[in-house]
Amino acid sequence: MGLAVPVMLLKPPASRLAAAVAGVGLLSGTMARGADGWSCASRLPAARVSLALRVAEPVAGGGVGAGRPVDAGCSGLIDIRWAPRDSARAGDLVRVRGRWLPRPGALPAAGILLAEATQRIAAQPSAVERLRTATARDIARLYGPRAPVVGALVLNSRGAMDPDLRDQFAQSGLVHILSISGFHVGLLAAWVVLVARGLGASRSRALALGAALGTVYVAFLGWPAPATRAAALAALLALAYRRQRRIEPNALLAASCLVVMLVDPWAVLNLGGWLSAAALWGASTFTRWSDRALGEGFWSRTLFSSVGATLGTAPLTAAALGAVAPIGIALNFIAIPVAAVGVPGVLASLLAAPLWPELAAALAAGAGLALHGLELLARLGSAVPGGHAVGEASLANGVPWALALLATLWALGRRNTRTEAIRRGALLLATTAWGLLLFRDLPATDAAPGLTLDFLDVGQGDGAVLRTPAGHWILIDAGPLLGSADAGRRVVAPFLARHGVRRLSAIVISHAHADHVGGAASVLRRFRTDAVLEPGDLYDDPAYAGFLDAVAEAGVPWRTGRAGATFALDGVRFTLLHPDTTWAEWHDDLNEDSIVLRVDYGGFSALFAGDAGLRAEARMAGHVGRVDLLKVGHHGSRSASGDGWLAELSPRAAIVSVGARNRYGHPSAEALGRLARHGVDIWRTDRDGGISAVTDGHTLTLRARGRVVRYPVE
Repeated sequence: MGLAVPVMLLKPPASRLAAAVAGVGLLSGTMARGADGWSCASRLPAARVSLALRVAEPVAGGGVGAGRPVDAGCSGLIDIRWAPRDSARAGDLVRVRGRWLPRPGALPAAGILLAEATQRIAAQPSAVERLRTATARDIARLYGPRAPVVGALVLNSRGAMDPDLRDQFAQSGLVHILSISGFHVGLLAAWVVLVARGLGASRSRALALGAALGTVYVAFLGWPAPATRAAALAALLALAYRRQRRIEPNALLAASCLVVMLVDPWAVLNLGGWLSAAALWGASTFTRWSDRALGEGFWSRTLFSSVGATLGTAPLTAAALGAVAPIGIALNFIAIPVAAVGVPGVLASLLAAPLWPELAAALAAGAGLALHGLELLARLGSAVPGGHAVGEASLANGVPWALALLATLWALGRRNTRTEAIRRGALLLATTAWGLLLFRDLPATDAAPGLTLDFLDVGQGDGAVLRTPAGHWILIDAGPLLGSADAGRRVVAPFLARHGVRRLSAIVISHAHADHVGGAASVLRRFRTDAVLEPGDLYDDPAYAGFLDAVAEAGVPWRTGRAGATFALDGVRFTLLHPDTTWAEWHDDLNEDSIVLRVDYGGFSALFAGDAGLRAEARMAGHVGRVDLLKVGHHGSRSASGDGWLAELSPRAAIVSVGARNRYGHPSAEALGRLARHGVDIWRTDRDGGISAVTDGHTLTLRARGRVVRYPVE
């Protein structure tokens, strides 16, 4: 009904067209919603299951793929994380035993099946499935170790690609080249048009052929939203040219997006689809200005299309992913021409493989050289200081980029001359510079070498990151997971990415409560991790189960932490003081079973108390010794940080990791009073935000918002 008033205000035939579009959209959306209720992703239980399913894409040595359950009383594809030993062809019927992990709140319903054991039942491949298997086999034969990259480029495969390489493409702003997008379909269509024109076809027929082959390719891929949008645009462009209609870029883009919505109504929630549309809108908008004001030269068109695509997508990527890569503006000058040769070369080699193996090998060698160049470019771009900005994935993080986009559009303007654009741009730069001077964050970051401990503002929970003098990283707790609020994805992973972390030496989880372990699964899926250490006090909770599944999925060695265990890394010594399974109260209270970890570097000592309370403190009495920095136990609860404990530790400063609003009353007045009586300087994440501690073994410097304090430690 809400559409009725605006539709009635339109004149015929616009009103009839709008009413028809609205009606079709409502019907399509209703049908999609109903179908989602019958999908396997929404109906499978969050438990261990045994399913017979049809493999949708070839499997070779693990990775993520898709399959269609055939005996579960539901419909649709589901994602599957195959074990490293698994292999299957598209169209194979297999019995899979594993754990189904739904994704809470996802629309449409989604999740992933963690395969633990598989058994092949039969093979019933269709012609398309045989083609997918043969293509995957040819990719493996022609491209060897580079096969995962080629699979992503050609088949939209999510298999065994190196996570580091994937991150480098994202951090260099070149991820649009690595994954199936409108860019690939546009390249394919453009080459078809070019070849057809070279063979004497008319422009109209060449455009129609390019659109037709692009559509067939997108259907083969399974209609991913960005590629569907590109195929629709190519078809509409060919139709408009054939009928000699004036082409309006924004109207053409809007119409292609409408086609995507009709094909898949859930595409309205697909980030890739929105990014594809935003990138094309930005590139075409900025290029139209540069063509008018600067001429249609290659350099100006490449520059302004790259700037437009980057700024057009920046608010979305900053808000949804917490990352923007401005370095891609410069790298696209090289990457796009290389990809324009390399991607068609890959496709040509695969087309030639069954007919002329020698030609296929020669084409693969040339295309492989281009791909290698793209990989080197991605590694170079990801290493440029300031080349990519990483923050929290939040709406607030997208606002500055939206303002930057609006300001740039104002500077260029539809009718602005080059002189006027330069004048407005200079005004914006001056305003931005003054703003940075007035609102810059004081003081500057301490760049002294040594041990760094960062206590992250994860809300009501614990999350800390330790960096050793030689640059190894350890995560100690990962913040809460409450519904869809994931501190691992929102806070911890962006912090690690901003600091260039590619690998964690260890993740230490103090205990299995969701405010400590909740964010760990997201971190494990994002960063390679050498080991996981936790008490092993099993707890029936979805957050803890998700953490254990993520450990198994990533193949990370899992260790149980026990009192007396020690290890050292880069001159930093780690000692576990708790838990002790010989303690009579072991298993009585999960909080009291927390790992309590002492960290020593030179004359400096820090203690991470998890949620250990007065009973655990009494158990450890006389075995801890003095420390300089204390991560207060149980978020400042009145049942922790007793007088005897504080007298033995005598910390100079204490960190209380606590949410600004929590229903527990943390930190309690009693705990704060005891800390004050013992002369401990109190720092709180709810008031100070993230807190950084840096020590060279002789002094300790704590930093937070507008606050810097140095303490001697000897």
